[in-house]
Amino acid sequence: MTSGLSPELQKLIRQHIQSVEQLEILCALIEDPARSWAEGAVYHRIQSSLDSVSRNLRQFANQGFLAHDPSSGYRFSPQTPELQAFSAELLKAYRERRVSVIEAIYQAPFDPIRQFADAFNLRKDKP
Repeated sequence: MTSGLSPELQKLIRQHIQSVEQLEILCALIEDPARSWAEGAVYHRIQSSLDSVSRNLRQFANQGFLAHDPSSGYRFSPQTPELQAFSAELLKAYRERRVSVIEAIYQAPFDPIRQFADAFNLRKDKP
């Protein structure tokens, strides 16, 4: 068990979070659930790649964490009580045990199919 994280939280991290970038994106939206975020605003907050931020926002919307309105952007709006509870626990853990949460992300079991698919995911970082 990663220090201080419940087995359930670790399992959900493995299912939904594959990078610190994703963690930062989701936590930013969780922290301010009333705010709708344009992709560019999330990009400026995270300081990553705009393409990657856009892709992760779409992924979180598809997973049921976010609502998306093309005119106003993305807003934290979990579709299930499980996602709501996971999000609250994730944010609390990240604030209190940042290193443990990051370790949980990178201690996830190796998925060769995912690694193979990621090898074809070419990105061009934008300034």
